[in-house]
Amino acid sequence: MLLTVKLPVPIRSCLVALLPLTALILAAPQARAQSPGATPAPAPVVTRITWLASDHAPQMTGADASGVTGRVTAYLEKQWPGVRHEVVFANAKRSWQMIENGEEVCRANMVRTPDREKAAYFINTQLTPPPGLIVRRDTLKRLPRNAAGEVQLPRLLADPSLRGALIDGRSYGPALDEMLAARSVDSAVTLYSPKDFGARVLQMLNLGRADYSVEMDMALIMAGNPENLVSVPIQGASDLVMAGIACPRTPWGLAAIRGIDKAYGRPEGAANLRQGLMRWLTPETKAHYAARFDAFYRERAKPSRIDP
Repeated sequence: MLLTVKLPVPIRSCLVALLPLTALILAAPQARAQSPGATPAPAPVVTRITWLASDHAPQMTGADASGVTGRVTAYLEKQWPGVRHEVVFANAKRSWQMIENGEEVCRANMVRTPDREKAAYFINTQLTPPPGLIVRRDTLKRLPRNAAGEVQLPRLLADPSLRGALIDGRSYGPALDEMLAARSVDSAVTLYSPKDFGARVLQMLNLGRADYSVEMDMALIMAGNPENLVSVPIQGASDLVMAGIACPRTPWGLAAIRGIDKAYGRPEGAANLRQGLMRWLTPETKAHYAARFDAFYRERAKPSRIDP
């Protein structure tokens, strides 16, 4: 049994008076650790990057077999020695889930949006022409189009007689994303999660299992450029789309994106990215956006500002 000890009043008063001072002494180390001038934790060392890709073209070989991603890893293997690069095929939806979960993965050729920047660090690598509507040539006459020949996408989405096929979890750029999100719940649009860059969706169009999709010209080339399919511009979505490399918004992701940017933020890095894009564009598209491309790659030839 514990006995209660009664301290004399003067001693008890002194101890009570010392309590605030004791609390300050105990809290001092923690306050120093949390102060703005505290030494930050060392950045993680990046030794391996797993690249998530769906831009796969079976009919191509070498780095081209994984499209943009293959070219990125081939360049980084030379410019960032000591880092192992692995390509794993994952669809757009799964890739973004892994980045949101903070897994040690990165993805190239990802459309950059303010919402995505909440979960990922980005560097800009491509200023690309916007996606167009991909249809079979025998469906062209059924499309709602303006005087300039551009497709009026909201009207098309409201037409139940034409079946759309889109990729789940993918961003097509702010303008198109807004149009697609505004479609009615009974719209004749089906979402798919293919493992490739959309080649299987284009095969569905070619076989008549769907009537239209939204894609970039590059996807047509990677799918073997089917003669029966054609790309049509979409009204209200003619702005160039900013795309880049994304890594998770974690200490590892920050270290990875800074290492990647260091490799690309120089003239030879910008030239490599430009060559990689130009090979997928038609002469008409190159000429139309020439001034914009020149300005973008001049800026890309310098290091980016990447805030934690």
